[in-house]
Amino acid sequence: MDRKRLLYIVAAEPHVSPFDVNMAYDAGFDAVLPYPGVKAAAVRGLVQDVMFSRGPKGARASALMIASAGLSEAEAGFRAARKALFDPFRIALFVDPKGAYTTAAALIAKVEALLRTAGAKEGLKGRTVAVLGGTGGVGRAAAGMAAASGARVTLVSREALRATTAAEEVGALYGASVAPKGAAGEAERAAVAAQSDVIMAAGAAGAELLGEASVKALRGPKILADVNAVPPAGLAGVDARADGATLGPGVFALGALAIGDLKFKVEAALLRDLLGDGPAPLIDAAAARARAAAILAGG
Repeated sequence: MDRKRLLYIVAAEPHVSPFDVNMAYDAGFDAVLPYPGVKAAAVRGLVQDVMFSRGPKGARASALMIASAGLSEAEAGFRAARKALFDPFRIALFVDPKGAYTTAAALIAKVEALLRTAGAKEGLKGRTVAVLGGTGGVGRAAAGMAAASGARVTLVSREALRATTAAEEVGALYGASVAPKGAAGEAERAAVAAQSDVIMAAGAAGAELLGEASVKALRGPKILADVNAVPPAGLAGVDARADGATLGPGVFALGALAIGDLKFKVEAALLRDLLGDGPAPLIDAAAARARAAAILAGG
């Protein structure tokens, strides 16, 4: 009798995102079981219950996804889950804090591909990157991934203390050096953008970070990337469907739907990896980053 393929989705918040539930079913899981309100401290026991209840063979037909919104909370849960594993009871694990890793991976991959198309063969290496509205999960993850790719990254928030806290978490989690910047007004954010090769907008949905005049004043070469699909755009004039569109001489745009299309493909591919018959994978931010690049490269 074939074992049913089960995915348990854990989140510290009061609910699990329907986005992940729907994606998991479409990837091919027979059942998706949400576990909201589960903090990192409780993950080890939950993982062991999954492992032992299905036996060695059934364990491989089981997978756990850590989807807590906070990056540190999600990573703590992922560490606890990994520590619970031992042969022959190994289940597959995937950490994606409220979609932050798969979204950031898609954002970074799209930016690097566009840079290479424009002649920057080393992608983000040596480039200056500003992450506006960078204190959320996607902003922090994108800042860490960009820094790991060799970029000089400034993480920008309206509040200097929030920017500092976010930059410290990025450094603690990913060993990446990110410079915090408080920029309460648009003029301050525009000044940072003017000095950057790449401007990433990762603010809250519907929050405009740079207005039309500020965007039009930017001079290339620059890439503007916005993950906000809810009007108004985070970067005025960046259409959600833009996929390398030209905004001005040497200024190119990536919109939320173009980035989101790759994010969807990355998450779907990683969820299918959980279903494989080989050794149980441990899928983290680095794996998401690698898969996004591979998908764009046609792999």
